[in-house]
Amino acid sequence: MVKKTSIQHIQSLKEFEGLKQDWEHLLDQYKNETIFLTWEWLYAWWKHNQEGKRLWLLTARQDNNLVGIAPLMLSSQKKHGMSFRLLQTLGTPNTDQSDFIALDNDPEIVIQFCNYILTQKNTWDAIELNEHKDEDATTHIITNALVNHKLITKINTNLHHHVAITESWEGYLKSLSKNMRRDMEKCIRHTKEKQSVNLKCFRGPDVKWEHFETFFEINKNGHFPEKYKSETERAFHRELFEIMHTKNWIEVVLLYFDDVPVAYEYGFNLNGRFEDWRTGYDTNYSDQAVGKLLLILLMRDLFENGYNDFDFLRGEYEHKDRWRPSSRKFLNIVAVRPNHLQARIALIILPKIWHWVKKHIQHKQGS
Repeated sequence: MVKKTSIQHIQSLKEFEGLKQDWEHLLDQYKNETIFLTWEWLYAWWKHNQEGKRLWLLTARQDNNLVGIAPLMLSSQKKHGMSFRLLQTLGTPNTDQSDFIALDNDPEIVIQFCNYILTQKNTWDAIELNEHKDEDATTHIITNALVNHKLITKINTNLHHHVAITESWEGYLKSLSKNMRRDMEKCIRHTKEKQSVNLKCFRGPDVKWEHFETFFEINKNGHFPEKYKSETERAFHRELFEIMHTKNWIEVVLLYFDDVPVAYEYGFNLNGRFEDWRTGYDTNYSDQAVGKLLLILLMRDLFENGYNDFDFLRGEYEHKDRWRPSSRKFLNIVAVRPNHLQARIALIILPKIWHWVKKHIQHKQGS
């Protein structure tokens, strides 16, 4: 007998707050690999970043049991002078992974979410779903539903690099290139010749708010000094700290030179998988390769302390490739109602033109 599924549209912070227990129960049964699908992360983000947006959080229930979640939000956008209503992934642009959560990966639940979204198309002009894992069946159910509904779609791909920790640190080092190993040894040796070097890893119950304040201070001299300046941004991280504290998910790693904090890594530990979310360093120490040193010492620490994976998350950068990582393919899906010209120009046509121009310039420079 097929169970009847009912879709609910959660629109208020109070309703969102009331989902906590059911959400946790659902994730316990769902193979969750990321902090970005937890109630804690999404609730904290929405609580402090909802200005100018509407909550569009969909839930699916069977016999009053929560069996699915589609975390979305709606906002009015203006790009290149063109205005449109955009339905997008909740937490954008800060979330590094998303999905439509379904108990037992039930495709029917995902289809029900898609059907609800498509029947509400008078409320939105375009859809933007970010960081959906390509290997997940749910991702392709979603894309097929959008294409079959005759929406104009554009799919961009990107890679999330990660290092699977399956051997000793010494064994892993041997797998790296000679140039990489030589560069690591040189970096450590030269830095220690100039001052004392100390890596402090604060995990679970050892994480204090003062550690956040320390990396806020480091970041004032970083490449993006504005990052933690706003009260809204700090309140968001304070909320994360408070509601995740009993979960032991948050980790803050600080690098000290002669007892002075000079660099930080801030991320999450979910069952031995470290998600490297934020990193930064004091640019006054750039000549000492402080960012590189921090990553070397942290990677060694994770190998030696029984972790099973180091996830760089979003961003394809040369320094990540040197660690001989594996990669996961993720999709960013854009779908536009064909009759909405402004959204189509802003989200489909202009990005294609820019991509062509960029490739043409690169080709000319390389010839």
